Amino acid sequence: MATPCTLNRYLLLMAQEHLEFRLPEIKSLLSLFGGQFASTQETYGKSPFWILSIPSEDIARNLMKRTVCAKSIFELWGHGQSPEELYSSLKNYPVEKMVPFLHSNSTYKIKIHTFNKTLTQEEKIKRIDALEFLPFEGKVNLKKPQHVFSVLEDYGLDPNCIPENPHNIYFGRWIADGQRELIESYSVKKRHFIGNTSMDAGLSFIMANHGKVKENDIVFDPFVGTAVYL
Repeated sequence: MATPCTLNRYLLLMAQEHLEFRLPEIKSLLSLFGGQFASTQETYGKSPFWILSIPSEDIARNLMKRTVCAKSIFELWGHGQSPEELYSSLKNYPVEKMVPFLHSNSTYKIKIHTFNKTLTQEEKIKRIDALEFLPFEGKVNLKKPQHVFSVLEDYGLDPNCIPENPHNIYFGRWIADGQRELIESYSVKKRHFIGNTSMDAGLSFIMANHGKVKENDIVFDPFVGTAVYL
């Protein structure tokens, strides 16, 4: 009998646009690269923070090579609704999974990301210093680190009612960024010809991802218009 594949937990940082297309895009791309959604991962609403279970880091990287709905993906090491819960979660994370990225010959830096709130530099440093219990043995390198770690704090969706403390706090190892820059590279404003029905570049990429289009696939567009999608 085959041994079941162990799923690792990853944190997706999503872009806050085209919200209704985010889940179908991620589902399609995971399916394309050999992953799938678990039944407990069906609802994310408008939150930019999604926790996924993915079979391998390779699948996570392949996902980010295509998605335009996600900004970044992290290997999730800890999660809590308060700093204390986060620290407890981190202390329970297997040390053997941390060691390859924290050894003495490595370089690293820690970044602070907040959603719906801006922190002062002093507040950011305080959060970084609070992680001194982690077994970092490498050297800090702010310009070209081998490994980047992030603390991500979620202060909800209402900019008119920002809580004093975050709803959720995450800590993870950065894996890869998505392809958001393609939206600007293929912007309608940069085209030599713009038709009345020229499609937004972001939606074009999302449609291709929903259709699981791969290299060397043949694509038929019966209503080609100005060929934006193609």
